[in-house]
Order: sequence, then C-alpha cells, then structure tokens
Amino acid sequence: MKPSVTKFLVFIFLGLFAAMSNAQSATPVSRTNLPDFPYQQGWLGADDAYSVPLTATRSLWFFADSFVAGPTTTQRSQFKAMVRNSVGISDCATAKPCTMNYFWSHQETSHPRSFFDSGKDDLWYWPLDGFRDGNTLYLALTIVRNRPDMKPNDPFGFEIAGTSWVTIDNVFDPPPLWHMQQKDITGDNLWAAVSMVADGDFVLFYSQLHQHGRKDAMCVQRVPRSSLADPAKSWEYLAKNGSWRKGNPGPDAKIVIDQPIAEMTVRYHPARRKWVAVSIGPEFPSKRVVVREAKSALGPWSAPKTVFEFPEMKSSFKSYDKDTFCYAAKEHIEFDEASIILTYVCNSFSLHAAVRNMDIYRPALVKLDIP
Repeated sequence: MKPSVTKFLVFIFLGLFAAMSNAQSATPVSRTNLPDFPYQQGWLGADDAYSVPLTATRSLWFFADSFVAGPTTTQRSQFKAMVRNSVGISDCATAKPCTMNYFWSHQETSHPRSFFDSGKDDLWYWPLDGFRDGNTLYLALTIVRNRPDMKPNDPFGFEIAGTSWVTIDNVFDPPPLWHMQQKDITGDNLWAAVSMVADGDFVLFYSQLHQHGRKDAMCVQRVPRSSLADPAKSWEYLAKNGSWRKGNPGPDAKIVIDQPIAEMTVRYHPARRKWVAVSIGPEFPSKRVVVREAKSALGPWSAPKTVFEFPEMKSSFKSYDKDTFCYAAKEHIEFDEASIILTYVCNSFSLHAAVRNMDIYRPALVKLDIP
C-alpha cells in the first residue's frame, strides 16, 4: 500500500516556484445544504474529489486513493484496504442536509477493490474530470503502474502510463449497475482531460503535455460532442498559430497555462462572462490556491492570483503539524455560480499521522469570493 502522498509528490515536483500574492478572504462552508464527506458505509477518507452534476440537487463525486473498511467502521485506524478510487453521490435537496453515498467494487467484502479496477495490483487508475451529455457520462482516468525497477517500500516506485477513457451510457442508474466501456487513449507523454468543459459543439480537454527538454505545461485539445465515445480518433489540438490541428499535441502545441497541473478545474461563470481556472500554486509544496481568468476558454489567461491559503499549513493553526500538506484544489460550480465552492484535501508525509488524524484526508469545503 502506498499513501496518496506519493502521487502528490510526483505531480508537484514538476512545478516551479512562483511569487506569492495576497490571499482573499474565505468563508468556511455551511454544511446545511452543501455536500459533506462523512465517514460512513466503510468509506474512511480519500483525495481527488472531482464532481459532475446530475440534476439540480445531485452530483457525482470521483475520489482517488480511498481508505475503506466494513460498513460499520468509522475509524481510519481500522481500515481494511486502500482502494485506488471510489465514487460518491451527493443529494442536496433544498433546505435539507445533504446526503452522501459511496461505492467501490466488492464493497462489504473482505477483499475490496477499486470502483474502476484494472484487475491488477501493479496497475491502477486515478480519476480526472468528467463530462455528462444527457444520460451518458465520459470520464478520464490517469493510468498508473509500478515502475519496473521499483524496490520494496519505495514511495516513488510508480509511473504515469497515460490516460484511459470511460463511457457510461446509463449514468442515472446506481453506480453498481453502470454499463461501462473503457479504452486507453494516450501514452505517458500526455495526461489528457485534467479538466473538461463544453464550448459550443465541442468539448475542450485541458491536458498536461510532456515536452522533451522543456517544462511540462497545459495545452488544449477539442473533440466534437458527437465523437466523444472515442476521442482519440477525432481530437484536434490548439497550435501556437491559433489553428486547430488533427492528432496528438506536438512541439507546435500552444501552451495555454505555463504550469504543469495534475488536478484542476476550468468552469464558465455566466454572470461574469469569464472562464475561471482553479488549481494549487506552482511552487513546492504549495500553500495556496490560485485562480486564473479568461474571456475565452482558450485564453489568454490572467496571471495566477492567490485566493486562498491553506490554514492547515500555517504554524498558527490550532492543530498544526509540520508534516501536513494540502493539494487537490477544485471548483464545484453547480453549487454556486456567484462564488467559488472549493474543495481541497490535506494529507501528511507521515502515514501514521494520516491514519490517526481524522481531520485530514477527506475533502474540505470553503466558499471564496472571486477576485
């Protein structure tokens, strides 16, 4: 078992240091009519936390490395396994507390497995963003595998192998009944669909491009909505000259955000008529959440502006621990278009602390004013 700190470290080591800005004020989110992430049904914490709205009150949640146990277990110290991903469904009916239900494979058995399961222990998936079109959900997964030269207890004994693509044509049914088709769509040079958004007749993919001899950065691909079942056959990438070119991004791909971002969201805010990109800052370790804005989904994007600093990483925090770090910043616009409903996750460089401290390693919610 490898704690999620390993994923965070490999991703974030790709970042470079950037100047800090003054953070805007943040308001802790009321739990009355927004999703909480309770320890129940044997779900004992996870990171990642992308969301996809199903209805005005229901959202799907996709988590990465998840501590799980039997249905009555509520303490992480009694976890049975860490599955590589799990699924949640929140229901936030008006004026009622939200409910949350969790799902993974072989739930309530002695051998739990990931919801999206490769069938192997040395190859697994971490969810990225999803896009729903009617009854069909399209979801990207990062493919992860053990390194061939890995050594026992090596925290960096894995590598990113590419992106897998999942199509679910009955997404309104309970997750155990989903009809899923899956195929790999990229190799290790492209982490596609870190975020996905609709833009007219196309769906845009914000993807992390690996560039030989250069820092990794974000490019944009697009796929017609009608071709989402197999995007790799139809996608185009935005080139430096502003044209769209068929195939996988090459050296001529336009860099839209000059930061390698493993987890982020890009969402359109109608009232502001602007696109908003939310991520952690580019430094290591990042103690903040940054926002970029653009009038077009293709940019140009503003410089990153700090909108939130993780209180858990400040020495003044009441339960401060120097081993705590935070990451996985994402926006969930379906809950409030006028503000930013932000989730992030805190973890620990100490596995013992991560297991013991029930206040970390599950998504935290804050409400931010857009600068």
